[in-house]
Amino acid sequence: MDELICNFVNAIVLSLFGLVSSQRARNRKKKILRNRLLKDGWKWRKFGSLCRSIREDEYATKELLIEMGARASAKSKDVWTLSD
Repeated sequence: MDELICNFVNAIVLSLFGLVSSQRARNRKKKILRNRLLKDGWKWRKFGSLCRSIREDEYATKELLIEMGARASAKSKDVWTLSD
């Protein structure tokens, strides 16, 4: 019985640790994207280069950009900027 409780507690601790480290990774990627979008001299950034900078696919990158308040260009969906 004690082993079952110990395994249950370990599973909970590992799950919580996974959630925290996952959130840290998301925040780190958002910081990289923010730095890329706010870099001097560049108003717009190509979507592909933003994906490569955080090593994520298009869906995950777009999700992070939207969470940050960034937006795609009305003329070309291939470029993004950070809204003021």
